[in-house]
Amino acid sequence: MGGFRGNHGRQGNAAHATNVANERATAPYNFVSLPDKILPAELDAYHDALLGEDEAAIHSAFRSFLQEKGKLSGHIDLDIEALAPLFIGGNGVETFAPAGHAILPGSSIRGMVKNLIKIITCGSWHGDEDTNDRHIYYRCLMAPNGSPAWMVPLHNLYASKMNITLPNGQTGYRAKQGFLLKDKHGKYFVSPRTDSKESGRILIREYEKKFPDECPLLSRGSYVAWHGAKAYIITGSQPADKLVETQADYDALSPEAQQSSGKQHIRYFSLHDADWDVDHRIPVPDSVINDYVEDTKRNGVDLIEGKDKKTHETFYLTRDEARKRGAQIGDDIVSVIPCGYLEANGKVTAFGHGLCFRIPYDRDVMGAIPDTLKKDTIDFATALFGNTERWSSRLFFEDAEPVDGEVECYDTKWARPLLQPNPTSYQLYLTQDGRHPENPKHWDEAGGVKIRGYKLYWHTPISPWQIPKNETPNKNVSRQLTPIKRKSKFRSRIRFENLSAVELGALLMVFDLSGNGEKIAYKIGQAKSLGLGSIKIHSTFHLDQQDTYEQLFTDGRFQERKDKDDSSGYLAAFTTYVRDNGLERCWQETINEVVEMLDWDNAKKHGWPDKVASMSGNVQTGSVDDRFKHRSILPTVTEVYNG
Repeated sequence: MGGFRGNHGRQGNAAHATNVANERATAPYNFVSLPDKILPAELDAYHDALLGEDEAAIHSAFRSFLQEKGKLSGHIDLDIEALAPLFIGGNGVETFAPAGHAILPGSSIRGMVKNLIKIITCGSWHGDEDTNDRHIYYRCLMAPNGSPAWMVPLHNLYASKMNITLPNGQTGYRAKQGFLLKDKHGKYFVSPRTDSKESGRILIREYEKKFPDECPLLSRGSYVAWHGAKAYIITGSQPADKLVETQADYDALSPEAQQSSGKQHIRYFSLHDADWDVDHRIPVPDSVINDYVEDTKRNGVDLIEGKDKKTHETFYLTRDEARKRGAQIGDDIVSVIPCGYLEANGKVTAFGHGLCFRIPYDRDVMGAIPDTLKKDTIDFATALFGNTERWSSRLFFEDAEPVDGEVECYDTKWARPLLQPNPTSYQLYLTQDGRHPENPKHWDEAGGVKIRGYKLYWHTPISPWQIPKNETPNKNVSRQLTPIKRKSKFRSRIRFENLSAVELGALLMVFDLSGNGEKIAYKIGQAKSLGLGSIKIHSTFHLDQQDTYEQLFTDGRFQERKDKDDSSGYLAAFTTYVRDNGLERCWQETINEVVEMLDWDNAKKHGWPDKVASMSGNVQTGSVDDRFKHRSILPTVTEVYNG
């Protein structure tokens, strides 16, 4: 009983909340807009054969394409200079140095190039490759007086999924209680609670009196306290001066006073109050488990690990311990932990700690990708980089070695916490209606939503990666880094085989985004959100001549190659191909936004660091930027660039 509560009025701080929400959000990243449709690669002309099941037909189709168009082989030399500190993770602290000196691995260069090819060739989207396809979790228990407008619809959405109306007209919980079981095969089930012989709730103060040896709840947060067969589900507490001393005192309060008093009780239920019948177990699908694990924003109790995420204290019972306490489980079960859960069609759809746990939006991440970009069209990235067993990559990336034999690294320092992808911040990740910034669209918005596009990181000449000397690092969220120093120089090579003129043009376009490449810098490695990883690349490309390997010597001397081949014809072939496929307008918009994001000269302008600063706040103190709290909208790439 009780469920959710809260005044949805917007008085008091409402004006401040509106003003803050109208301020621009800032972030060290932004999004290149999605194209109208996929640009099919020339290889897509053989689509049916290449994506069929006949292995002979696959090889025949690919061979036919190469014989018809794939006649260009050669290499692209890359001269790389670090414009900002670089960090390619080796052992987690030291930079990557397998031979005793730091290098930039070919795999990192490959990832950078593939990502840019995917963007500038209007590629397709696949849930297992281009995004972490999962359901985003959220929780919004109440929208109190003075809260920002965005909380109200989200609260209503959460309440519609988690509330039920009881026969007496009061609000209750839709979630049920049970025990999450893990079997020896790694599968999960819930044994539901069936009755309440030993279940109920107890006042926090009375719990403390009943179990005086327990650590004070006020300092524990969320956890599970086992007392015999009973599991007490701790989901937080109130300040000591707000706790009611006895149940009689609580019962004497008016319903309104009880509601305003906040959390006063702890729920508990018993192993004796569970249906242990194997046939009555409710399966938890692997997809639900995976979504739960991917919810990195969950704090407190982790039911899959059976631990507190902060203290690592164990809350689950082993099979033998659970049996001693009253669980009637077989030898196939390895652990037991209490949970709340939602059920539909005989399966668990969501679960968590307590009865007001985080739940997933109905739409997953791929649901925010337009259908026109999810087709099985063979795009340029797939054509060039290969498709597993069907055809192999025609691009090969060498490690970037230091020009002078080795490079210097900075001293090992504690770094600021690295930002992780946070699609729970839908005001940043989803395309918003700029006319209504006070009510941003979330993942389950009626009518659907669209992600903002391909994520790239801004350049920051001043790289604020180190924790200030006067701050103590939080080792739970920070790590030590040993970056490569600025101005370090490397040399690498990309070899290509059997490309068509259009494919070669697409590859060369990566290194000629602005038409001359002068103002473009690239991002590589880790800690991009902290300003690391900016590099300048000067590229020269060379085609293999027909007699490249036949005539290595002329008149007894090594035959010298010309400095470079002319790329203009291949670049023109690709742009003509884009135009012929009806994508010139949105493709040009894509190129413009990529150039704006990778413009190193613009990043050196006065005030730039403030435009691309993180809103995360101080992790040490727990403070968070008000614009983040009030879901301020992230401006577009062009708005940031020209603002």
